[in-house]
Amino acid sequence: MIALIAGTGTLPLEACKKFLTDRAEFFVVVLFPDDNATAIRACVGDHAEVIVQEFYKPNGILALLAQRKTTDVLFLGKVDKQNLLKHLKFDFFAIKLLGSLINKNDTNIMEAIGKEIEKHGMRIMHQDNVLAGLLVPPGILTGTLTPELRNDISIGLATAHDLAHAHIGQTVVMKNGMVLAVEAIEGTNACIRRGIELGGGGVVVCKSARCDQHRGFDLPTLGPTSLDGIKPGDVAVFSWLSSSTLIAQKKEFIARAQELSIVLASVEQ
Repeated sequence: MIALIAGTGTLPLEACKKFLTDRAEFFVVVLFPDDNATAIRACVGDHAEVIVQEFYKPNGILALLAQRKTTDVLFLGKVDKQNLLKHLKFDFFAIKLLGSLINKNDTNIMEAIGKEIEKHGMRIMHQDNVLAGLLVPPGILTGTLTPELRNDISIGLATAHDLAHAHIGQTVVMKNGMVLAVEAIEGTNACIRRGIELGGGGVVVCKSARCDQHRGFDLPTLGPTSLDGIKPGDVAVFSWLSSSTLIAQKKEFIARAQELSIVLASVEQ
């Protein structure tokens, strides 16, 4: 039995479609029902159980997994770490887990949760194994790159790589050889907006991952929602590492980028 732990966004839907196609036995634990519970229920119909469970009560999630004799767990979708700063009633397991971590970066939190799941005899599934079709081979999907844009991509991806290794973020915004914005807890879209504001448009967005990125947690993701609020001229390029970035709703992402005259560049790692 597979448990899909669904954060926000469309990636959990993509996994549901894959499991249905494979006729896999699975159920879905929805952490943020206002975001995607309706769409997930419509997708799976009567083929899979959909359960709503508060993300800040992980002990309840572990109980659900045990009750349903779960063998494999797939984490997909975003869980905004800013929620940890809200006054929520975390259960004892969450309080104990967070209290044990000196550095509460995404990797440490997710790996601690993963170890607890593995203690119960369950395996963490790799996101890119399930959603291999969302990895885009190296190449230019839209538009044309100038030497200046290639230089910004090179610097930006290298900087984003260092940023990811420091467990801070995955996104860097560049222009004319200068770093305009780096991602931290605010997330990719807010980082892009800040870069556009500082650069006055024509910026280059670079998305990277660590070399030792755990394939079960938080692989970099881009998609149509990454372009929300962007106007023509704001962004010149979106670039990412081909082997470690999931592209959600690829057709819609490409079509929207073309409307905005944005170059999409998948770069070999």
